[in-house]
Amino acid sequence: METVKKPRKLPEQIADKLREMIIQEEMKTGSKLPAEAELMARFGVSRSTVREAVKILQTEHIVDIRQGQGTFLCAMPGLADDPLGLRFTDQEELIAQLLETRLLVEPNVAALAAQRRQDRHLQEMKTLLDRMDNAYLHGENYTPYDAQFHSVIADCTGNDVIKRLLPTIHESIRAGYQHTRRVEGSYQRASQCHLEMYHAIAERDSDRARLAAQRHMVQTMHDSGVEVPGVLTR
Repeated sequence: METVKKPRKLPEQIADKLREMIIQEEMKTGSKLPAEAELMARFGVSRSTVREAVKILQTEHIVDIRQGQGTFLCAMPGLADDPLGLRFTDQEELIAQLLETRLLVEPNVAALAAQRRQDRHLQEMKTLLDRMDNAYLHGENYTPYDAQFHSVIADCTGNDVIKRLLPTIHESIRAGYQHTRRVEGSYQRASQCHLEMYHAIAERDSDRARLAAQRHMVQTMHDSGVEVPGVLTR
């Protein structure tokens, strides 16, 4: 028996048009969407329909509604805070599995970054390295800068899929920090690996960037008390 598809409601149709508008106009992170009145005129619908459509995009983590300011495009449109459902996995095994994932992914990301990086990436990386050191020296949480450093390396690749894997990497950094912050020499070892990655990427040396990233992951796993699978480091 053939199923009959129900016609989509008007707010859903307008939400589709808003997604198309965002893509076609190549709106950037933080861009402000047109005001309600402009969207009403553009799509020929009521204010309530526009508001419902915008709320649909909000639930999909595409836009952020700021009271009194307007509607803005999210940093990672369409990407939820926990895209892989990590909150529902075995939390005792999570750190080991996240670090294994980083060991599989990041060395090749660094190698590709060395091939494709631009001068602006190098300046961003150097600034973040300095901020990490400054935060560590003042006893502050340096992990936001750590996460941004790895984000810039991913951005070097120009690959949007790689950049959308970052929430997993960021979660690993936050979890890893809890495991390694009291391990003597851990920060210094990580800092040295970061510096090696930076120089290799700056010199467009893919092989050296790959090895530096691998050393960084292995060092982090050791400091976290996680067993390093030999098959991943051969």
